[in-house]
Amino acid sequence: MYKKTKLPVLFFGKAIILLSANQSFADASLTITPAQPVLQTVTIGSYLNSEGGTVPLAYYDGGIEWKLSASLPLPSDVLQLSGKQYTFLNGVACYKMGRSCTAIGAYITNAEGPDAPGYAPLSYFSTDSGAHWKLSATLPLPKDVSMPADSIRTALFGVACTGSGQSHCSTVGYYSNNTGATVPLSYTSSNGGKKWELSETLPLPTDVILPANKQNNILYGISCDPNGELCTAIGSYTNNNKSTVPLSYTSTNRGRSWTLNQTPFPLPADVPNTNQLSELRAISCNNMGFCTAVGYYYNNRTGVSPLSYISSDSGATWQLSLPLPLPPDVISQVYRQKTYLNSVFCSQTDSSCSAVGYYTNKNGVVAPLSYTSVDGGYSWTVSSSPLPLPSDAATGILSNSGLFSIVCDASKNLCNSVGYYKKSGTIGIVPLSYTSTDGGITWEVTPNNLQLPADATPVNQLSRLNGVN
Repeated sequence: MYKKTKLPVLFFGKAIILLSANQSFADASLTITPAQPVLQTVTIGSYLNSEGGTVPLAYYDGGIEWKLSASLPLPSDVLQLSGKQYTFLNGVACYKMGRSCTAIGAYITNAEGPDAPGYAPLSYFSTDSGAHWKLSATLPLPKDVSMPADSIRTALFGVACTGSGQSHCSTVGYYSNNTGATVPLSYTSSNGGKKWELSETLPLPTDVILPANKQNNILYGISCDPNGELCTAIGSYTNNNKSTVPLSYTSTNRGRSWTLNQTPFPLPADVPNTNQLSELRAISCNNMGFCTAVGYYYNNRTGVSPLSYISSDSGATWQLSLPLPLPPDVISQVYRQKTYLNSVFCSQTDSSCSAVGYYTNKNGVVAPLSYTSVDGGYSWTVSSSPLPLPSDAATGILSNSGLFSIVCDASKNLCNSVGYYKKSGTIGIVPLSYTSTDGGITWEVTPNNLQLPADATPVNQLSRLNGVN
């Protein structure tokens, strides 16, 4: 027996309005080709195959001339029922010079029972810059994970790799324990994601909501000093005021153990007095301890606004950024404004940052969003004009597109960002990729289409790219 469940992937998260019905965007495209791509860029996500299953998707080799990776093998205990197979990739980290990559996510297992389906953490590694992928060794589960197997709820969202050859990796997410609580989860690897070890149990905030079965503590993003052992992880938790608020941890040993940031995050002035909802979705830190974290919050007029914080001590304390300006063509009714930031990338050599997401424009449809900062994320500048869409994108109220991840090569001022858009006709949702040659100020649609695998369903497709590195 398999019941409907909330799936452990950003594709279905409450922050994602991917499947909104009345969405549109002007038909536009650009064909300018940047001089060169970001070095050995890899991107991952998922697609719908001809049997109705959702399976991993990966591309490699740059961001302009994307190449489809070989089919990724699935875990032996993946659910095989037609139309009910769900295997997602949410994040990726690569060592550009060493050709190694690690990708993480979650998958639905074949465990049967009254609480089925259960889902488990998923990891792959590549030694040829993402052209081919192998399954990592099965990830160990926490001792207090909910049991039996059909009730396991475990997923990974963010990954970062550091050290010599960037073989030391850390990944974060959540799991449901035997008290019914959803709590933070962390693993570390010393061999590039081939095998993972559980981190020490992460402490929870003192004001976390009780009883335990109401707790919803999730880590979405992680960033580590590329040359050291400092890591910072961010997410959200539900406090005893029934509000969902930002959460962060720091580690001085590459994620083997974590220290909770006990100081509450300052919230924007226009959050509601009760039942607040604010989440951090992504983080980027440099080797000097400066971090920028982004996400979204619900304001007191029921609209959704972009959220940003900065830290100068690797996430031990946080300062609220200045209010972010909204796009010039944002929908005018505040309660209908839905503006999310899903990813951020900051330079290791200066104070430049770029962030991407999506928003509801004046036509009432979801469109890609981009910001840049020259002061480490304290203040942000929004793109002055809407981002172009591929020439085959749906138009009018059928348009639908957004961005979920960004990576930049600051030395070249080049950036790649990825997400999804809706094609015209009956094809459905397909991968979207942009390239920028000015650090994310302006964007160009990747001129070469990201071809889906041969077994992809030709109609009502639901594919997207969640991560790029």
